[in-house]
Amino acid sequence: MIKHILETTEKIMEGSLPYQTFAKELEANEDYDQNEKNVVRNLVNGMLNRYYRYFYSLTENKETDLTTKEVLAISLFSFNVEKNITKLSYEELLSALPADSQLKIEERYPEKDFPIRIPQNFHTENLALSFATRFSAPLYLVEQLIADIGKKNILKFLSTRPQESCGLINTNKVSSPDFFSKHKDFSPLEKEGQFTYTGKEFIKKTKAYTDNEIVLTTQSMLDIAALVDGSKPKSLLFVQYEDTSLILLLALLYPEVTIHYTADEQKSKFILQHLIRKFNLSNVTYVTAIAQTYDLVITTLSSTNINGNIRHRDFYFRLPLDLNEVTLKAREELNSVKDYVNEGQNLVFVTNTALRSETHYQALTFIRDNPEFKLEKEKQYFHFIPFHETVYFALFKKGANEE
Repeated sequence: MIKHILETTEKIMEGSLPYQTFAKELEANEDYDQNEKNVVRNLVNGMLNRYYRYFYSLTENKETDLTTKEVLAISLFSFNVEKNITKLSYEELLSALPADSQLKIEERYPEKDFPIRIPQNFHTENLALSFATRFSAPLYLVEQLIADIGKKNILKFLSTRPQESCGLINTNKVSSPDFFSKHKDFSPLEKEGQFTYTGKEFIKKTKAYTDNEIVLTTQSMLDIAALVDGSKPKSLLFVQYEDTSLILLLALLYPEVTIHYTADEQKSKFILQHLIRKFNLSNVTYVTAIAQTYDLVITTLSSTNINGNIRHRDFYFRLPLDLNEVTLKAREELNSVKDYVNEGQNLVFVTNTALRSETHYQALTFIRDNPEFKLEKEKQYFHFIPFHETVYFALFKKGANEE
């Protein structure tokens, strides 16, 4: 089992085995009983979640001859000693490794050294290394985050989880007064039809959610949707490269606006069709090809999703080492929609990340390469602010520089 766990985790990290595939295959595996499946799942998850913590604790980011599998083996034993998930002796761990790895680990990391602890000097000597180890994140990414959002925000960014406690009342289903009279854990926001949730029950288990009376979102997305107020478009094109709730907010908030929607991925198309039926959206039409220009074009760009909401165990391992790859892809996406904007009208791009190369610098590059557009407004939100998420928007006006 130990050898299987190590090999499986290594495959997930290198990208040859998606985590979701591993989870499905494990559930269908008849060689393990349910208790053994739980052991495999917990140990794989533990190593994925703490890999960088152990790696930087062992190497202090200095050159090392430890292989990935050796780091994983040390991590597995340390995590198991700490959490007591299964009966695993030091000898059993070593026996699952090649002879040279056995010798290396036995000489450098005797059983008495476990569990492995984070070296205390990390906290004073290198801030980025300290946070990379503490939160088990790639050092290059933590260094970039510190450069982009500042030392004062990095702890809040890495330690705070976003919460879904804000949203929009589905007025096709229930009026605002009736909604608030029925659901006492929901409080109205300043704008009509918007709420915050203060109840203790998980919001997706509330009757309001299960009865389809609310749409969950954040104040950040509501603010972005409100950009429509300023432009008063008769026609709106929404081009989705990354899934978001924004299209649903726009459809519900502005039923008078004709919205055309398109997306590259078939999955996104299916999601939209589901939302149209679920919320009875009469002002949204899916278009397979864009054949006109619009008063407002909104696009959600592909991104690294460095937004404090890391949901997948293999998230960090799926990031490209050169993050610029994602920035260039998003730049192509943005340039592909610019010609669909009517003269004198607006283009908005939205992206769920905190990295400036994908946000502010992306906007500056766009107006440099497309001087017919002017950057009118931009804003970066963060998930550690109540009712918000880490998301950025830039609003451009076409023809503004020709006046």
